[in-house]
Amino acid sequence: MSAAARAAVAAVLLTGCGQAQTDVDRWLQRMHDQPKAAAYGVSAVFPDGKVMQSPPAGTVAREDVLEPGKGAGRDSSGAYLARVPLPLSATMLAKGRGRFRVLCAACHGAGGFGGSVVAANWGPPRPPSLHTGPVASLAPGQIYEVVTNGFGRMPSYAADLPPAERWAVVAYVLTLRGREPADSAERDDAARAARLVRRDSLGSGISP
Repeated sequence: MSAAARAAVAAVLLTGCGQAQTDVDRWLQRMHDQPKAAAYGVSAVFPDGKVMQSPPAGTVAREDVLEPGKGAGRDSSGAYLARVPLPLSATMLAKGRGRFRVLCAACHGAGGFGGSVVAANWGPPRPPSLHTGPVASLAPGQIYEVVTNGFGRMPSYAADLPPAERWAVVAYVLTLRGREPADSAERDDAARAARLVRRDSLGSGISP
């Protein structure tokens, strides 16, 4: 291809690119200029003439809590709550189980026995069993506080779980205490956890 032909092709391509950019800029400007209401502006849509309206009565924001204990895990005296402060239901426990499997099982195992792959390659100290031992004696409010703030190597999950979902996880964790594995994933978790306990008892655990 001659130099003149190459120059002509380049000119066409550059013109096309320039036109594409112009089209994009025009559409963006239309979005910027479209009719819209400013938050503190006036509006003929609502009886009070305001754009910004108060939430309907009874509305609760996702992160809001109705009582201090529901968001802190402690009562007014500072003691950990001895029970979950929300109504327990099958729906709540199912939500807790689902969030547990997504966020907690990676370390604590699918059944909460502590036989996860992370635990096998992390400890000791490893993520503890939620069925027996010290963690199984924690008050619900203390578990909630750990989920909220984190503890040791465990990070905070406050950004991932609103208060109601944290309590759902706590409620589900409480159902794990002392019970047998419920499915194959939990049985595998329990078996791996038992092997890790034996390994640690023989002093052959992996150093942190």
